[in-house]
Amino acid sequence: MEIALINLATQEARWRSASRQFLAVGLRPTRKEAVAGTALTSRERAALYDPSLNARNYHKPLRPGEIGCYASHLRCWRELADSGERAMAIFEDDIEIAGDLPNVLDALGRLRVPCDLVKLIGRSREKIRDSVPLCRGRSLIAYRRVPSLTGAYVITAEGARKLLRNRPPFGRPVDVDIRHWWEHGLRVLGAYPYPVRAGDSSQESTIEDRAIDACLASRSKKLALQARYTFENWLATRSQPPLAPAGDRGATQPDWSTGRDAA
Repeated sequence: MEIALINLATQEARWRSASRQFLAVGLRPTRKEAVAGTALTSRERAALYDPSLNARNYHKPLRPGEIGCYASHLRCWRELADSGERAMAIFEDDIEIAGDLPNVLDALGRLRVPCDLVKLIGRSREKIRDSVPLCRGRSLIAYRRVPSLTGAYVITAEGARKLLRNRPPFGRPVDVDIRHWWEHGLRVLGAYPYPVRAGDSSQESTIEDRAIDACLASRSKKLALQARYTFENWLATRSQPPLAPAGDRGATQPDWSTGRDAA
């Protein structure tokens, strides 16, 4: 499984800091140059970002950094979909990883539970709908509400293709779009407790801070979108199957949703 580390060409110090963490636990990341949203031409921007979608589905226009972030993840998804590989582990460069991350990735590489994306970062306390063992100290969980953050996740080639059928163009930030998993037919799970957390450098994000101008957005629109999300998420979650049959709760050594036995 390739380990993709998204990093702006201008952020060499972040690349060195993040890559050292992976090398220290025996993992070798591949540097994936991030898209600088401010450097996009008007034509490139129009091919990625649809203001009409944004107006319908999000409470404020996306800023250049958010557009560039989404475009960076899109690059990785396209590369995976075209590669013939089963899955890719994708990381942003403002994270801190646990020492057992190699064990988590190894367990996920042998996973047969039907799944398109497994989040490796999220909230400290999650509302868990279902859980089965994954590896020592970690469980594979199904969510009641998928968390934000795209700093670390494993995505399958089929998951990448599902997202690419609908995107671009996009109108929301990438993490918010993935939270609307039912729109893409995704099955999103998590490795919990998470083996990755936001690093100190995330306080100096290269994406503009959404919270600064959140108070300037239409409060009523934001509340209406949150209410719509809550209802649609509840409706979609009701139909999700359990992670494993009751008599097979320890069997978490399946392959991704390809139907093939793990190699």
